[in-house]
Amino acid sequence: MKKLITLLAVTSIVTNAFSQENELTTAPSQDTIFTEETNALPDPKVTFDIDLSACFTTGEFKQFYPKDGMGGFGATVLMPLHKKNPLDIGFELGYYFMSNTSSTFQYYTPGMGYYEVNSSVSGTMLPFHLVARIYPLKGINLPIKPYVEGVAGFRLFIVEQELTTTVINSGVELEPQKESTSTGSWSYGFGAGVKVRVSKNNLVYLNAKVNQLYGTATNYMDPTTIILYDDGSYEYLNYRSRTDVLRFSFGIHVMLE
Repeated sequence: MKKLITLLAVTSIVTNAFSQENELTTAPSQDTIFTEETNALPDPKVTFDIDLSACFTTGEFKQFYPKDGMGGFGATVLMPLHKKNPLDIGFELGYYFMSNTSSTFQYYTPGMGYYEVNSSVSGTMLPFHLVARIYPLKGINLPIKPYVEGVAGFRLFIVEQELTTTVINSGVELEPQKESTSTGSWSYGFGAGVKVRVSKNNLVYLNAKVNQLYGTATNYMDPTTIILYDDGSYEYLNYRSRTDVLRFSFGIHVMLE
């Protein structure tokens, strides 16, 4: 009888010991934590592209416009629909330098003495587009993400003159005088690009893309025909054609969570 009681007591002690051991919680290893954080998809509320761009004329624009292209910069703001939804929507803005011509003329008046007038005439192109961008591999956490996009909007072509007067004896510069004229065209197109991750937090990328942009016909300045007169006036010839360009862009892509 005593042996039976002793056996039951030992069995109870061993059972309790195993039960307590099984209830212990094992902390996850550092490798597991690192893997989970690395594979976590970023969930940005908005993204920004800041690019330097070069545009090359194509089609009628290349036939009539005397320069092969123009340089400038742009910015794109996109709102992702979801961290796994491939579609981002937003808009883009740009500023492109088409031409610049300037001349300086010297004058004399008894009350002011000698003074110089610098006349500068410049041409610029300002696009504004709505953008829809698709990332086919958005749901996979990869360091390289290709994408395609479509754009639609309009472009402004602006001719601006600035007259700057400087009194030679005193070096005083009078307030510049400006005037401008503008025309516009509807614009649409498509493109493709790739962004490459450069930060450990998955939020900063290098970004490169190319877009074919089509533009409806409009009037624009021929920069080779600009004539600046010594009375401060100017004149130039206009061309009218479609305004198609091939645009190459390189910059950074930033996500804000």
